[in-house]
Amino acid sequence: MNKGDLIDAVAGAAGITKGQAGDAVNAVFEGIQKTLKKGDKAQFVGFGTFSVSKSSKRR
Repeated sequence: MNKGDLIDAVAGAAGITKGQAGDAVNAVFEGIQKTLKKGDKAQFVGFGTFSVSKSSKRR
């Protein structure tokens, strides 16, 4: 599934236009990005947890 597929699914499930669904999906992604940029994690029970971690430099 890509972003377009997700927008289509949200539009169908919620009975809203693709434009409205696109706005909603973008708002969710932006919220997750802002949370991660602050160094916090975004956790969604039953879906997943998003976090930023630092890894050592590779040779």
